[in-house]
Amino acid sequence: MAPKINCNPVKLTNVVAYFRRSRVAHTFKDLEKSLPSVAAINGMQVKDYLQHLQDENKISVEKIGSGNWYWCFASEEKKTRERALAEATSAHDKAASVVDDLKQKLAAVNAQHEDEAEMLDNGGDSREELVASKATLEEDVKKLQKALATYSDMDPTELERKKAETKRFQQEAEQFTDEIYFMEGWLKDHGVDGENLTNLRIQFYGEEFDQEEGMLKELA
Repeated sequence: MAPKINCNPVKLTNVVAYFRRSRVAHTFKDLEKSLPSVAAINGMQVKDYLQHLQDENKISVEKIGSGNWYWCFASEEKKTRERALAEATSAHDKAASVVDDLKQKLAAVNAQHEDEAEMLDNGGDSREELVASKATLEEDVKKLQKALATYSDMDPTELERKKAETKRFQQEAEQFTDEIYFMEGWLKDHGVDGENLTNLRIQFYGEEFDQEEGMLKELA
């Protein structure tokens, strides 16, 4: 369900920052009280802001008991960044392949152009044929140069930046692991039994949860 209002990006960022600082699960009632002051939003808009963040996969929500609980896991953001890195890597590889192919074609056309220009100077073949061929080759060169120019903005350093960013985030995720377990303990203290907690782990940790060990897997 889409939010009824246009949510302010800065305020959305403040809401996410609040979740990360608190590192615990919150009831909707708690958030109705806290978010107006920490994110400068109207109390009547809290539901819309939470719905927007939920739709964007910025926060997690689960019905526990009679109400919804909201939180933000570092592990989920790690997955999002890893997917973005994989997509960027794939796009980079495809673009690099196209650029190499265009460069080879351009070099071949230029070589043919030079050969026929030399033949024209030496009087080989008919002048009309060589002039026509020269014009065709020049047009081919322009087309290839134009196609190559579409990839001129591809920045190879961007991929390295994304890799460095992912590595930094992995280090942060490792620091947050203990705090995730702290939050699980907090949920237990607030009445979430072992079976429900295990189901939540499976649902939200996904492949990162080792069911045999009953804990998060080591970060790769």
